[in-house]
Amino acid sequence: MFVIALIFVLGPKNILQMAGHLSFLDFFILFFLSYLALFFSALSLNNALNVYDAKIGLKHLANIKLIGYGANYIAPSGIFAGFIGGDAIMALMLKKKIGLDFKMGFSAGLAAKVIEFAVFLLFVYTGLILGFKYFYMPPEIWYMLLIAAIFVGAVTLVFLINPIIDNRFFTKILRYLTKFKFLNVLIFKILKHTNNFEKELHLFYMKGKKYLFLSLFLSLIETAVLIFQIWLLVHYLGIDMGFSKTLLIFSVSMLIFALPLAPGSAGTYELSQVGLFDVLGLGSELGLTFSLVMRAVNLLMVAVSFFLIPHYGFHFFKKQEYKDGDGGETI
Repeated sequence: MFVIALIFVLGPKNILQMAGHLSFLDFFILFFLSYLALFFSALSLNNALNVYDAKIGLKHLANIKLIGYGANYIAPSGIFAGFIGGDAIMALMLKKKIGLDFKMGFSAGLAAKVIEFAVFLLFVYTGLILGFKYFYMPPEIWYMLLIAAIFVGAVTLVFLINPIIDNRFFTKILRYLTKFKFLNVLIFKILKHTNNFEKELHLFYMKGKKYLFLSLFLSLIETAVLIFQIWLLVHYLGIDMGFSKTLLIFSVSMLIFALPLAPGSAGTYELSQVGLFDVLGLGSELGLTFSLVMRAVNLLMVAVSFFLIPHYGFHFFKKQEYKDGDGGETI
């Protein structure tokens, strides 16, 4: 409803006229770039799975990664959803497809995601620095962006450093919460699992040091593709903008999707782009058109992921059974 209100405030005719610059081929190229970025993310996950000598075809892994993407997108957005929701589903699918232990699949997916997001943050901070240097925005907006950047960076560091030094941060928090008797039943149900996951993540980082640089390189390529996609979409809409503006738009987009807001940051993403494009002198109409096209690309990715789920015979609540000695199917 909020997005519809924005469209009517800025004028449906203006939005349609601006979107008219975009051809079906242009939209397909934008979709291809989104899938290409996801494919590099799948390569990074495949690199992480090599730590466990787990083998699966890239086609299947890319499909599983796309399903995880869809799960993250429709869940309440935020860095925790992005780190946990889709990766848990991917780990279940890997267990079903190749018999990989859930803890191992989840640890590999989570580790790859943390490295990926750490690379994102390098560009996010660079974009904010360039934006602060070259563009004027009201101080309160910069304060909000700074707080968001610090929050997201702190959470990412916790997920990155905690398992490396084997601090068991989340296990310690849960143990502390057991002091509250009304939480005991719930806490004790998940305490053991959390401790096991943190232990597995530590072992993963100890075993997977030699895979770190390849994952960093793949994440750099993925980030470059996403940044280029932003520049290309604005170019398709009739505006050629420089690197600093493109990187600032990427930075704000990443922060909005990382904050714990509505599913897919519905409404807040569109509003942020309207305000940002207006402040940068590109026009509110361009900001809304940009965000709606990006939303359409993302929703098409989600729609494709829904069609893939039945192909993998995935059942959320059905326990997968394996015969003795059967490690699962290897593709």
